[in-house]
Amino acid sequence: MAAIRLLIFVLLIISSCRQSDQRGSLDALKEVPLRYAEGFSLFRGENYYIIEIIQQDTENQRFLVQDKQESIELPELSIDGKIVAGSHKIILSATPQVAHLDYLDAAENLMAFPDLDLITSEKVRKSINDNKIIDLGKGPAWDLEKIIDLQPDWVMVSGFGETSQMENRLKSAKIPVLINKEYQEKHPLGRAEWIKITGVLLGKMEKAEVIYTEIADNYQNALERVSQIPSQDKPSVLSGSMYKDIWYAPAKDSWAAKIIGDAAGQYLFDQIEGRGSLTLNYEFVLDQAGQAAYWIGAADHTSLGSMVDQNPKYSDFEAYKKKKVFTYTLGRGETGGYRYFEEGYLRPDLVLLDMIKILHPEKADEHQFRYFQKLED
Repeated sequence: MAAIRLLIFVLLIISSCRQSDQRGSLDALKEVPLRYAEGFSLFRGENYYIIEIIQQDTENQRFLVQDKQESIELPELSIDGKIVAGSHKIILSATPQVAHLDYLDAAENLMAFPDLDLITSEKVRKSINDNKIIDLGKGPAWDLEKIIDLQPDWVMVSGFGETSQMENRLKSAKIPVLINKEYQEKHPLGRAEWIKITGVLLGKMEKAEVIYTEIADNYQNALERVSQIPSQDKPSVLSGSMYKDIWYAPAKDSWAAKIIGDAAGQYLFDQIEGRGSLTLNYEFVLDQAGQAAYWIGAADHTSLGSMVDQNPKYSDFEAYKKKKVFTYTLGRGETGGYRYFEEGYLRPDLVLLDMIKILHPEKADEHQFRYFQKLED
């Protein structure tokens, strides 16, 4: 027994040392305070920032972002890449990152993107139509040789799926690859706070701070509108839709479930653990949410008729019968993308106001829907 205790103690010491080694000399730097984000940290040195992106299964990523292209004295610290602030050659992989460029007045810096049809930004679409942005194709298989030929200042990829091969290949070509895991944030304002990383990379941290502060303040002001609504007056909400035989719906700790709750709605699957998407069977959903007052986020259907054409089972739900079904299809781009999946993750304050207008319209009289719309026949 004593030997086991000694082994556990030794393992704890080793683990502590590894964490200390990984942190290196970050403690000597000034940490930039964050309000909600948990997936990254920022540290300020003299004429540079250190971006640290938290990885759960591997070592954290660290990037040195210099104010200028000059030699600087850097603390003893392992880094995954050096970047000069104010980058003008950027490649991204997900539409929420495009919204960051839009808001930071850097849309013209985007060189390439996979599946250009998904982008709704008017500024970026103009560049696409002028053939200034290269389409990297659809799906996860990027043309890495094309990216290397373009020699971007940095590439930001979403943390979904396997990224290590891409990261290693581009890293060997001296191209920094930042793995964006904003989708793992627990709070909507945590996800929006990732604009600060983009701000640092673009040399526009002050502008990013101003934008984020306004978003966070707006969110809190929206919360106050419904803070006094008693539990019995919070309407029940169903979310999600079926694909083949599976019903996909937001899990308890997901971005969407959090906003429904903040809008004084009673999300009917908020007891099922998870951050991402739930996979449920139809019978369970009908039993638990068949009488829900509202159905919010019913995929990208354009009418009630198109819903039952795709799946007649939808007509079994009370929200469908009473025509209280809302989708995120307002703000569709010219090539089929949706504003909700681009700007919406940066603007949870506007998503929240949309939700409040759906569930408690008297609390958001003046607000004009930005992402959601009610389906009609």
